[in-house]
Amino acid sequence: MTEIRSRAWGRWLRRAGIAAVLAVLLFVFGWVPYFFGGMATTRRFQFPDKENGGLTPASFDLPSEDVAFRSADGVDLRGWWVPADEARGTVVMVHGLNRARIEMVKKVPFVRDRGWNALLFDLRHHGESGGEATTFGVREKDDVRAAIALARERSPGPVVLWGISLGGASVVLAAAEDPEVAGVICDSSFRNLRDTVAHHIRLFRGWRWWLRVVPAWPVTEEVLFWMGRKGAFDTGAADVLSAAGGLDGRPALFVANSDDRRVPKEIAFELAEAIGPAAEVLIVPGESHGGAWRNGTAAYESAAQSLLEVAAGTTGAAAASTVAANEDSR
Repeated sequence: MTEIRSRAWGRWLRRAGIAAVLAVLLFVFGWVPYFFGGMATTRRFQFPDKENGGLTPASFDLPSEDVAFRSADGVDLRGWWVPADEARGTVVMVHGLNRARIEMVKKVPFVRDRGWNALLFDLRHHGESGGEATTFGVREKDDVRAAIALARERSPGPVVLWGISLGGASVVLAAAEDPEVAGVICDSSFRNLRDTVAHHIRLFRGWRWWLRVVPAWPVTEEVLFWMGRKGAFDTGAADVLSAAGGLDGRPALFVANSDDRRVPKEIAFELAEAIGPAAEVLIVPGESHGGAWRNGTAAYESAAQSLLEVAAGTTGAAAASTVAANEDSR
């Protein structure tokens, strides 16, 4: 009788063990990738922006106008147009992931004081804009291009793009497709989506010891699969490093915080190297992600002003050259 009970307990324990293993495998390779893929792309939320909460251009006594326009695929976008007197051009300013246009608002007085209009807007699936998914630059670049078109309708002169994190990636991707963009400021962008997903999974594994049960591979590939499936986009197209090579030597400034764990500073150097000598890198001491303006305002202002001066001058020279060429051909 004792032997029979022992065998029964043994069978029960084996079954329980198999069930436990299957549950762990289902959690690690099923639920975790599905959850993170959906959270990254289709969950709509915004981090509390305590630093900029409640601010508008009016907070700095600046004139502004609410604007509404559409991306190429029909997504409605909302923003602010802040005109400058006798503007030299327009700076299109693009916020980061799970933020909104107010993330850029403290930079507007700097931009306007240098004689440039500012156009701030909410990317798709953020703030007051429409859209059902975040695509990590793949479709956001079209939002940026729609903003560029609006800027050109509103005011003559060069257009410079300035973005942080997701916004930084989006402006590089957009500029690579538009050779008329006069310059780019890219703050805290990733290299490509596969690289940043793998990096964030490694960070996730280090958050608690028991999360090390989640392997970086193949979970990275599974998360990418669900991101692409849920967001209906090609995750391989979110390749900022490749796009940077298409900026054709135009002035570009890449910014990073020295100890940003989410987007290491080395990425800024790699993106700049892809462009060539026209690109500059600014590394600001600090651990925050996207906080370089706050942590090193003077250095950031100096570097940004230099880029704006070069962008204005380069565009003017290019325009004059084009006019001369047209006249010669008549």
